[in-house]
Amino acid sequence: MKTITKALIDHHEEIRKLVKKVKKDNSKFIFLKKHLDVHHELEEDLLLSKLHKIKKIKDESLESQEEHVILNLALLDLMDFPKDNERWMIKFKVFEEILDHHLSEEEEELFPEAEKILSKKQLTDLGAEFEELKELRLSAALETKPIKESEKPKK
Repeated sequence: MKTITKALIDHHEEIRKLVKKVKKDNSKFIFLKKHLDVHHELEEDLLLSKLHKIKKIKDESLESQEEHVILNLALLDLMDFPKDNERWMIKFKVFEEILDHHLSEEEEELFPEAEKILSKKQLTDLGAEFEELKELRLSAALETKPIKESEKPKK
C-alpha cells in the first residue's frame, strides 16, 4: 500500500512528464492543468489540512498551500493567453520554474517531515484515498472513460 507522500511524488513525476509534452505541443496544456487542479485539491484536502494543525510543520504546510495559489494564478493566465502568441511559451517556462521549485521543496522538505509526524497507518490510509480520488476525478475531468459500476466509491 502506497503512502500519501509516495502517491504524491509519483503524481509529481506524471506532472513533470506532462510539462515536457506541453513544451513540445502546447495543445497538451489542458491535460497538465487538469492534473494540477486535481493534485492541488487532493493534496490540500487530504494532507495539508492535517499538517496545518501541527505546530511543528504548520508554516511549511501553509507555504505549500500558498504556492498552490500562485501556481493556480499562473495556470489561469496561461489558459487565457493566446497559445499562438510568442510570449505563451515564455510564460510557460516561468511557470515551469515555479512549479519545479514547489515540487522539489515538497519532496525534499515537507514530505519527509510529514512522514516523521504522521503514523504509518495515517500515511497509507491517506495514500489509498488519494489514489482512489485522483483516478475518479481525473477520469471525470479528462472524460477519458465512463466509470464502471465496480469502480464507483463505496458508500
